[in-house]
This record gives sequence, C-alpha cells and structure tokens, in this order.
Amino acid sequence: MSIFSGLSKLNLLSLMVLLCTLLAACGKSVPQQTSAVATKTTLIVARASEPEWLNPVAGHQHADSDKSMFRGLFRLDLDNKLVPDMAESWSVSDDGKVYLISLRQGIKWHDGVAFTAEDVKFTIESIQNPNNHSGLRKEVEEINRVEVIDALTVKIHLSQPLAPLPGRLKIGMIPKHKLQGKDFNTDPFNFDQPVGTGPYKFSSRKPGEYLELVANDDFYDGAPAFERVIYKFLPDPNVRLIQLKKGEIDIAPLTPKQVAAVREDDVFRIETTPSADYRVMMFNHRDPLFEDVRVRQAIQFATDREALVKGALLGYGEAAYGPLQFNRMSVSKAQLLKHDNNIGQAEKLLNAAGWQRGEDNLMHKDGQVFSFILTAPVSDPVRVDLATLLASQLRRVGIHVMVDVKDWSVISIPMTQALILGGGLPGDPDDDLYRFFSSHMLNEGSNYSGYQNPQVDALLAQGRSALAEQQRVEIYQQLQRELIENPAYNYLVYLEQVYGIRKGLQGFQKKVFGHGTSPLWNIEKWQYRQEAAQADDS
Repeated sequence: MSIFSGLSKLNLLSLMVLLCTLLAACGKSVPQQTSAVATKTTLIVARASEPEWLNPVAGHQHADSDKSMFRGLFRLDLDNKLVPDMAESWSVSDDGKVYLISLRQGIKWHDGVAFTAEDVKFTIESIQNPNNHSGLRKEVEEINRVEVIDALTVKIHLSQPLAPLPGRLKIGMIPKHKLQGKDFNTDPFNFDQPVGTGPYKFSSRKPGEYLELVANDDFYDGAPAFERVIYKFLPDPNVRLIQLKKGEIDIAPLTPKQVAAVREDDVFRIETTPSADYRVMMFNHRDPLFEDVRVRQAIQFATDREALVKGALLGYGEAAYGPLQFNRMSVSKAQLLKHDNNIGQAEKLLNAAGWQRGEDNLMHKDGQVFSFILTAPVSDPVRVDLATLLASQLRRVGIHVMVDVKDWSVISIPMTQALILGGGLPGDPDDDLYRFFSSHMLNEGSNYSGYQNPQVDALLAQGRSALAEQQRVEIYQQLQRELIENPAYNYLVYLEQVYGIRKGLQGFQKKVFGHGTSPLWNIEKWQYRQEAAQADDS
C-alpha cells in the first residue's frame, strides 16, 4: 500500500507541491555543485539527525560522520568480529590487567602531523577527565594508567580485568597537538574545526542543514573514491523519500511502509539487511506503577510481537524477546523465554499484583485505574506505529495506554513513564548491556530507566572481568534470562533495516548492523560505476 494512500488526488498534489517548495528553499543553502550528483564525484547522504558535537569522545558517536572523519584503534569487520584498525596488534597479560598495543606506521592526522601513542594516551585521559564533557567516562574507568612505551607502542594498565577493552577502543582517537591545553568543552574542534585520521576531512557545516567533508588523499588505507561527502539532515522520512526520487540524495534510510512507493524506474534501489537494532517499551522503574515485577511480566505476556512485526514493520523484522538475539553469545531462539500473547497469563499476573477489572473493563487497584503515558518520537513513524499498536494490545488486559507523540527536543527520557526506545549492538555484549542496565550507570550513563537489579549487576561485572570466551558465553546467557524474568524493558521487535541507494553506487555489504550504525561503515570503499547503474536498471 502506498504511503500516500488515503489522500485525495488534490490533497496529494498539494502535499507534493508544498514539499517540493520547501525542498527547493532548503536546497539553496546546501553547498553548490549539486550537479556533482550526476558526475558522481560527490556522495550525498540523508541523515535523520545531526551530531551535536563533532568530537567523537564528547559523547554519543554519529555513526556516519564520526567514522568518516575519525578512526579508532579497532573496528568491527563484515562479520562483526573485532579487528585492528589503527592498531597493528595487541596482547593482554595473564591476569587481564595489562594490554600492550602496537600501532600502525605511517598514519597521519588530517593536518599532516603523525599519529602516535601520545594521542592514544591523550584520548583516554580526556575521556577520564571529570571536567570534560564526555558520555564515555564510565566506559574506561577501569583504566588506571596509560603508558607510552614509544611512538608506536602504548601500554594500558587496569585496576581489574576488562575483557571488552579493545572494543572500547573503537572510539575515534583525537589529536593531542590540537587540544592539549585547550578548553575541551568549548574549543572550535568540537563544532567546526575537527581533525581526525579518517578517509574524509571536515570542509564546512551549517547546523540544521548539512555537514560537508572532502577526501583525505593520505588516508592510511588508500584515498576514497568520492571527492566529497555531504550529509543532509532530513528528519522527515517523507522528505527523504521525495529527495531520493528526485535524485537529490544518494542514500537514505527508509521506513517499511515507504517501500510500497518505490517503482522500478526510480533512480534508486532498495537494500535491506537484518540488524541487532531493537525497539522496546522502556519501563521507568522510578514510577510506582512498574515496581511490581508481576506487572512488568504481565505487560510482556499481553504483547503480541508477531502482530507488531506485521503491523508496524510490514514483515521487515522479527519478534524480540531479549537483548542479544543477534549476538554470538545469545541463547538459541528455542531457549528464549517467550512471554508472548498470552492474555490469560497476563490477567493472572495482574490479579496476583492486586489489579482487578472494573465495570469499565479496565484494571483497578486501590481506586486507581491502570493507566500510563507511552511516549514516542514524532520523527520516527515506526516507533509511533509500535506505540499505537501496543496500546491497543494492552487494552485487551484492561490497561489504558495514552500515546504521546513528541519531538525529541522536548523528550527527557528519565522523565517519561514509558518510552519506545531503540538500542542493540552486534559486537561485544558488554557494549550494549552494561550502559543500559548497570545500577552503576544511573547518574552518569545510559541507564535511563532507573533499573536496579543486584543479580544483573553481579553478572555484568563477571562478564566484564572473565577472559575465557566460553565462560563469558555462559554468563551472558544467564544474564539474558534474568533480564527477561525481571525486565527492564518490554522487548518488542528487531528491525530489518531498509535503505534507498542510488543505482550504480557500489559498496553496500549485508551485515548485522546495530542501533545508530549505517551502511557507510566502510565509506572509503564506496564508489559509483555507470555500468553498475545500467545493471541495476536491467
């Protein structure tokens, strides 16, 4: 069904005229030479959001622009295995407390200065400095000391074993010679003067509209094919689709419902890939309504996940029951505890928690109706659809859910009663679990829900410190079961990610992406070939 179904032809025409007018107005401020789209020297990428900071260690990484401009010591390959990037090799001591890392030779910052072990030390110490703005401080607090052995060798001393440390060092490194002695929080480096080691260099930026990069011909893995990359910030998915159809952008994420609007003669093709990117209903554990674990379990049982996959994702995804279904350390699907679409069990749990149906067919307890607000961001129609469908499902067990659709700018996650939240990464399980579920991350971290569970805390600590692979597998499988039995979230769906990609563009490789990642993880490999465009049309 078309995304414009239900609109009259007159209204549809009016909508298209309005959107094209707005796009034309916006297009004036994007860097010119947009004819480069035709010659394919410029890659134009649509992003739903823009980075607040261009300094990768200041906080949340912006998957595309950060990886274009900045690189870390390690990276994930096509199979999501951790491999060296700016590192050449590494070893760990028998007690797991000392990592020795050798760096690749010949790597230069965008200004031509050599990348050295001093930059690694400076990056880590910048994150650890409590005066600096960084959301990553808790990720490296086990690091006691960073020792520079020589220009290409660094030794990292830990207070306790930290198995996921190499994964932590995927973060983009920052240059000591540019930031030493500067105000880390206000320096122009953060906003319009970044200097990295990646395949593209900063050129210009207009907040709210675009970020322009140019090729780094001295990139250590070879100069990229495109001379320029422009990230256009287009939060409206319908605007992204129209600009794809008009050939004004080359790559954009699409929603499942938009696939029906794609035609064979469009200038772009559809690519899909499974992902570890999940959507959940986050319980705010500070709210007395969700204190009783039986209430949270009841909501799990009242959720029909297959219906959510069909209704909100149109089949582009699968049912989610826990946090690691796409991780190598996950329990098998047959072993997953499936709290799913069992209305009878949901009602039994609510009754046991003291809730009873009233004459209005809603659950009541101590004069209170079981009712809460479920927030979803207006810029993400899939999350809005999930919230709406879930509200209807929970009504079956007498729970009244009010869906509140808001702009991200006015959403304070810890202040919501419940929220359609996204997450999920395919690498080391600690990357995704510790930040969301450790009570240690309540005040400075991503434990937005306020979840506190001593057993989960203990398992998270064990998983971080264990060095043997099989031991870690057993710990994380036990941890998954605990997070299902005593849930922080009600897991809903895993997304199959959908992209519109201009015909003739080569570089897309199917892999299990995570939340916030994109098909441009290997941007230096992307190129345009006319013969490939003709093949795509055939």
